[in-house]
Amino acid sequence: MSLPADGPWDPEVIHRITTLSLRARQQVEGLRLGAHASRRVTSNVEFADYKEYSPGDPLRDLDWRVAARSDRLVVRRHRAEDELGCLIVLDASADLLTGKASAWPRGAARRPPLDGNKWGYAVVLAASLAWALARRGEPVGLQVLGGADVRWPYLPLRAGEPQLARILGVLAGCRPEGRAELAAGLRAVGAHLRPRTLVVLISDLMEEPAAWAPVMAGFREHRADLRVLHVHDPAEWRFAMEGPARYRSPEGGPALPAEPADVAAGIAAVVEGYLREVRAAVVAARGLHLLAPSDADMVPLLGRLLAGRT
Repeated sequence: MSLPADGPWDPEVIHRITTLSLRARQQVEGLRLGAHASRRVTSNVEFADYKEYSPGDPLRDLDWRVAARSDRLVVRRHRAEDELGCLIVLDASADLLTGKASAWPRGAARRPPLDGNKWGYAVVLAASLAWALARRGEPVGLQVLGGADVRWPYLPLRAGEPQLARILGVLAGCRPEGRAELAAGLRAVGAHLRPRTLVVLISDLMEEPAAWAPVMAGFREHRADLRVLHVHDPAEWRFAMEGPARYRSPEGGPALPAEPADVAAGIAAVVEGYLREVRAAVVAARGLHLLAPSDADMVPLLGRLLAGRT
């Protein structure tokens, strides 16, 4: 795959684009894409207007409610809506650095490895999804929330090889930093969202659900097809750390002393309560919530995502 033509590229980014492209292609080849129907819609999906009934018009298109109110026979006409597309929304906050490889040797490499941490898993997920849809001719876009070295924070929906190259370039170049500010980010997504667009949020959702849940619920008004890939490190949810230490969030704040053995006893109840909140928020937005453990096989997860099932 050729690089997007915009500007000079860091050698590390070039190498990561090549690696990401290969990893994404491997995941997609495992999917057997033919088993998943295309999201492209070609007719009868959005109401346009009425017209007077004429002999020969399909009876199924008659609006009987109008007929009952006015004794007029009118036919509902629809506007064809094709290439609905998929917008990938990627959380690039510092909390995505959690994992066994979160403390990588920071010599020449400015970006974390694509294995052993939530960030690498999230990036390969995003690249694989973009590859799968773009290779089927579907328009794909990308919105990055937070992060650093983000070449284009927002890429609107487009189809074709150049768009896939741009998306892989952004994914390879950016690195997790700061906060995603999910509420503000989702609000920005809603501002340029077309009806019936597939929106895939890839995030660890490590911000208070009370802040972003009301914004996510607004996606119902856009008639968006929302699917959330909830990336997490299983060890993080069990607090399976080694020995007492001072722990802090990659997003900042004071370091807190903790004995993992003491914390682990109550962590399951905390995680379950948190997951209830998250699921309720996604359901309120009529979305699909899929857990994405950072050590899990990606192919079945992508298959369930594209099929729209848990």
